[in-house]
Amino acid sequence: RAASQWPETGRLALYLLGLRASCPPPDPSPQRFLVTWLKYYLEKDWAGSRRHGHPLTSYYQYSLGVLALCVHGKRVREEVIQRLLVAEQHRRVTRGIPADTEAVVALAFACLEREQLVRSRLAAELRVAVRGIRARFVEAQSENGLIGNIFSTPLAMQVFIATDKCRTHAAYGRAMAALLQRLDAFTSAAAMAQALPVLHGRSYLDIASMQCKEE
Repeated sequence: RAASQWPETGRLALYLLGLRASCPPPDPSPQRFLVTWLKYYLEKDWAGSRRHGHPLTSYYQYSLGVLALCVHGKRVREEVIQRLLVAEQHRRVTRGIPADTEAVVALAFACLEREQLVRSRLAAELRVAVRGIRARFVEAQSENGLIGNIFSTPLAMQVFIATDKCRTHAAYGRAMAALLQRLDAFTSAAAMAQALPVLHGRSYLDIASMQCKEE
């Protein structure tokens, strides 16, 4: 199968998150076009998950797509969310996969609930799932403070920030100490984009409520 036929869900989702965070020009047309493409990619991924039992890309990219659409205030079909929720409930998301995937799933679920983009019953299920992910992060934290590895740790920390639990969990403080000791590991723009929000006490969810001012 040609690579061009595969949805580029993750790449476009990251671009849209970065675009929203950088306060784009007032004209919404370019963003609207990209959001439409992301919806298309996500639907293609969802169709693949029905056929193959998993997204065409990965659960990481799939959940990143849901998160990016949520940050832009766009609704996602409930079937698309349910597919991810069921996968998380059956631990398909993390089978042999680092903690970063589960962190992005939790951020997507937390965003959907916070922005009230899902019905109350589904929101309650998402809340339970996020709570479970957070508990597993606490349980899985290593003695050196990392949750997964150095690159998944900032994403896991964002889950604590997004759910207002960073002050009540000692695991967050240990993770922050571990992160500060290893900042020189973040040499790429993509890696730094995961760590910088945490260093400022923010998560990707805060992009949704950013107030952009003209300079």
